[in-house]
Amino acid sequence: MHSRHWVVMVALVLALGTIGSVAFADTNLLTNGSFQTGDFTGWTQGGNEGATGVSNDFDGYTGEDADGFFAFLGPVGSDGTLSQSFSDVSGDSYAFSFWYNANGTTPSDFSAYWDGTQLLSLSNASTDGWVNYTFTETGTGSDGIQFDFRDDPAYDALDNASVAGVSPIPEPSSFLLMGSGLLGLAGAVRRRLRN
Repeated sequence: MHSRHWVVMVALVLALGTIGSVAFADTNLLTNGSFQTGDFTGWTQGGNEGATGVSNDFDGYTGEDADGFFAFLGPVGSDGTLSQSFSDVSGDSYAFSFWYNANGTTPSDFSAYWDGTQLLSLSNASTDGWVNYTFTETGTGSDGIQFDFRDDPAYDALDNASVAGVSPIPEPSSFLLMGSGLLGLAGAVRRRLRN
């Protein structure tokens, strides 16, 4: 193999080796996060469980995703809850994400928690369609999420809840290494074209 071929191969390996370190999301740690089973399998209900369920077409709402199912949330007089606990890796970063839809009726409220810490609190919200909320949290090895909700005159909707691991963004040195590899590759190709 000519020395130019070695230069091209080394440059390509250096460039491709850094591409794999870009941030990505792992598998959802929640069970039935999009309510795709048509019920609350995997979830724990608490508080006021009235006027809460799973549907694919209810009170003017349809699901946010292709499976069509979503949770409708309408307890009257006090909050209901949906929660899940899961195992993760202590110290790793996780994206806690969900889609929420509300029509602004009063009184209504919606809150989201990670290990008992409130991340979101909405009152009488009107979203005008599905809205995505995403929070980055640190795993402890065993964590939990919870939603609290109430809508006295109507219903809010929840879909596609997920907790997924997030890889760290590459260090600037990784980008420098990738850039060097690509420059080397470009130089080798240019020299080859001249010959």
